[in-house]
Amino acid sequence: MGAYFLRRVLFFVPTLFLITLLSFLISQSAPGDPVEQMLSGRAGSGGEQLAERQATQQAYLQKRQELGLDLPIFYFAITPLAEPETLHHIPRVQVQEALRRLVYRFGNWPVVQAYYHALLKLDSAFYASAADPAWGETRSEVQALLSLLPQEKQYEEILYKLRQLRERLLPSLLPFHAAVQAAVEALPQTAQPWKVYIPTLQWYGTANQYHRWLVNFLQGNFGISYQDKRPISQKLFEAVRWSLVINLISIVLAYLIAIPLGVLSAVRRGSATDQSISISLFMLYSLPSFWVGTMGIVFLCGGDYLALFPPGGVQSTEHSVEWPLWQRLVDWGYHLILPVIVYTYGSLAFLSRQMRTALLETLQQDYVRTARAKGLPEKSVTWKHAFRNSLIPIITLLASVFPAMISGSVILETIFSIPGMGFLSYGAMVARDYPVIIAVFTIGAVLTLIGILVADVLYAVVDPRISYTRK
Repeated sequence: MGAYFLRRVLFFVPTLFLITLLSFLISQSAPGDPVEQMLSGRAGSGGEQLAERQATQQAYLQKRQELGLDLPIFYFAITPLAEPETLHHIPRVQVQEALRRLVYRFGNWPVVQAYYHALLKLDSAFYASAADPAWGETRSEVQALLSLLPQEKQYEEILYKLRQLRERLLPSLLPFHAAVQAAVEALPQTAQPWKVYIPTLQWYGTANQYHRWLVNFLQGNFGISYQDKRPISQKLFEAVRWSLVINLISIVLAYLIAIPLGVLSAVRRGSATDQSISISLFMLYSLPSFWVGTMGIVFLCGGDYLALFPPGGVQSTEHSVEWPLWQRLVDWGYHLILPVIVYTYGSLAFLSRQMRTALLETLQQDYVRTARAKGLPEKSVTWKHAFRNSLIPIITLLASVFPAMISGSVILETIFSIPGMGFLSYGAMVARDYPVIIAVFTIGAVLTLIGILVADVLYAVVDPRISYTRK
């Protein structure tokens, strides 16, 4: 058993690597620029001057370096010979992609780089003359064109925007425009498309974004939230405790109620008791939890009907850390009674049916008939001989319990205003807070692996016929 456990733990290493790699790739493919999201409040206005723009750009570069976005994505990359290994140093993702498209079309990076540098000089010269009253109404049009040009991927569109730009520029800026125009026109003249078809291997070592992300994740550092700039680990800790408490209580109650009901249904198969249990549980199962939760708030939480429970939240407004522990537990329990009930009832039917089916099958086994032939009481036959071996399907469900305990329920936590993982995930999805979403996804995947391992161990505990040792 110990050797099997060790093998499974070692097998988790490549599995965990694939999970983290998948999570990282999903985060990389998320739309938008994370630095722009985090610095959205510092975005430059239409009337900003050169000093303001430089300050904004400096803040952008510092935040980008702080997040490690100036590093290559992975340990290595297989790229065409035309693509430089330093393309990831270009600050903005949209500009990187535009320059990459130009490189793939013309195959000559030095000329593409010269075009990019000429654009930067034109941009700086424009903002240096932004206060000139001669601009009139064309200033905003020029600013829009200058912001779009570095992100333009099509050569023909670049030429078109340059013609529009030339018609609106001040005479003092025309030399800078001419430099950009010359660099653009040189692209097809100096094209080396053959470089696009020659692959090269670029090795970056551990100085890459994935390695940094993986090390931080293993240390419990999941990054910074785009929403409120707080550490994600802090937000997860605050949210997971409520989801964990509610789900843990709900799961324990569901098993304590459903397993005896399943045993009772199996022992009294076909009787009125069996039919009554089945009908009652399936009626509960057919009721949507969000509807039951809403009805519970309407009819049991004040208003025109009963006021048995609070309508939402996890504690009263006057709740204080100075209260004795028992008083705080009572306050929390009073607020969580109704959510726990709504969380629990839906799983009773499924668990009890699993227990009933497994026990009925076990009761037909030869060793159970032998126990009955020895004259053992039916109660002893059921609980001492058949029950343990009937727990296999129930244990299998444990593999999904571990991630469920921390994942929370988006709908129910929103209905009951519970600041748990479901509520946090919903807010992150609405705000496109991708680091939070990826952290929740990765933690859930890791807990699923742990759940599978625990289920495998429990198989051998409840059924002596299962052995993982080689014979």
